[in-house]
Order: sequence, then structure tokens, then C-alpha cells
Amino acid sequence: MTFTQLFCIAVSWIVGGFVHGVTSIGGGMIAMPVITFIASPREAILISCLTSFIIPVALAIIYRRHILWREVLFLSLGCLPGIQAGIALLTAVSGPALLFALGLMLIFFVAWQHLSRRVRPGLPYRPLYAFLAGTAGAFLTACTSLGGPVLAVYAAFRGWEKEKALASTNMFFNFLNLGIILGQWQAGLYSMSLMGAVAVSLPSAMLGVAISIPVVRRMPQQAFRKLLLGMILLSGLTLIVRSVM
Repeated sequence: MTFTQLFCIAVSWIVGGFVHGVTSIGGGMIAMPVITFIASPREAILISCLTSFIIPVALAIIYRRHILWREVLFLSLGCLPGIQAGIALLTAVSGPALLFALGLMLIFFVAWQHLSRRVRPGLPYRPLYAFLAGTAGAFLTACTSLGGPVLAVYAAFRGWEKEKALASTNMFFNFLNLGIILGQWQAGLYSMSLMGAVAVSLPSAMLGVAISIPVVRRMPQQAFRKLLLGMILLSGLTLIVRSVM
């Protein structure tokens, strides 16, 4: 990749890390759609998968006392079929199809953010439900890097408290990210050029999170969140338009 491309990727992840630090919305939802204008859709997804792993590690450590290990176990078992299916789809589908899928996922996330307040938690704990949610989350993460909304839906219907949701979903993503990285590496999807982009993305994402720390207390979070959701919706629509042009 050229210096200009790497610079744009770095800026995208600084913004993505900042957004995650302020709103807890995954930075990949901001950075990855921008990177599709610089790299191929498949490369953008792989960069996002490799860069996004560091935040779940930190959050799982911070909230480790609240992890629901029983559910995390069955969620993680769902990674076994989900990762393989997702990687198979990632290697098989075309660029336009990936762009279309990414756009749909972003639009779904925005819609879910508006509808989630009306959800009445009532889903009982069943190992099968956790396994299916884990499979769906692993599949979407492996092929689009956007599996977070599935786990958010599951957590909402289960009625998890904020700390339990943060701890358990991020612990799940630690297992998931490890499996995805190993699976993508075995599938031969990584290149030296991709590693160069990731080497720029990782410190950029951490810098963005660091910048967000002094801003969090001063910024009206609700107003910023509405603006951010509007940006994500616009990104989703743009990706869909690009996929059919």
C-alpha cells in the first residue's frame, strides 16, 4: 500500500478508536466502511478483524468479575461452525456482494439501536439459544467483521445488566477473534501488505481511544450518539449503492 493509503487507514482507525471510547460502539463500524474506499472489501474486513481484537481483551479484564461463564461457554462453542462458514463465504463471494452485506449490517445496527428500547427481556437461558447466537455472531464476524449487533440483540433479550453484557460479550469475542485470526491465517488470507496496514491500524486505534478519555466527560453523549448513528446509516447506504454500481 502507498503512504497515502496507510495514512488514510491510520486516520480512519484514530476516529474509530475515538468513537469506541466515547460511545462504546465498535470502532470498526466507522473505520471499516471508509477503508473499503482505499482497499478491497475483503482486505477492509481482514484489517478490521485484526485491529478490533485489542478492545475486547481490555474490557474483559476490566469486567472479569461479571462474566457469565456458563453462557460464554455455549456462545463460544457456536464459533466452531460459525467461523468456518464465515471464512468460506468470505473467500467465495465477490466484492459487490460483500459491500452489500456490509451495508445491510450497518443499517440493521442503526435500526436495532432505535428498537432496542422497546424490547422486553424475557428470553430464558437455554444452551441451544446461546449456541445459535454464538454461531450467528461468529459467522457474521468472520465474513463481515460486524457480528456485534447479533450479540447485542441476544444480550438485550436475555436482560443482562450492563456490566454482565460488557463482560460476557467481550469474553466471547476474545475466543471468537482468536479462532477467526487462526482460521483466516490457515486459509492464506493474510499478506505482507495487509500486515503493514494492521501495523498502522493498531496503534492508531489505541491513540483514538486515548484521545477519547478527556473528551468523554465534556461531550453531550446523547447528541453525539445520534450524530454517529446518522453517519453509520449513511455509510450503510453508501456501501449498498457502491455494490450495485
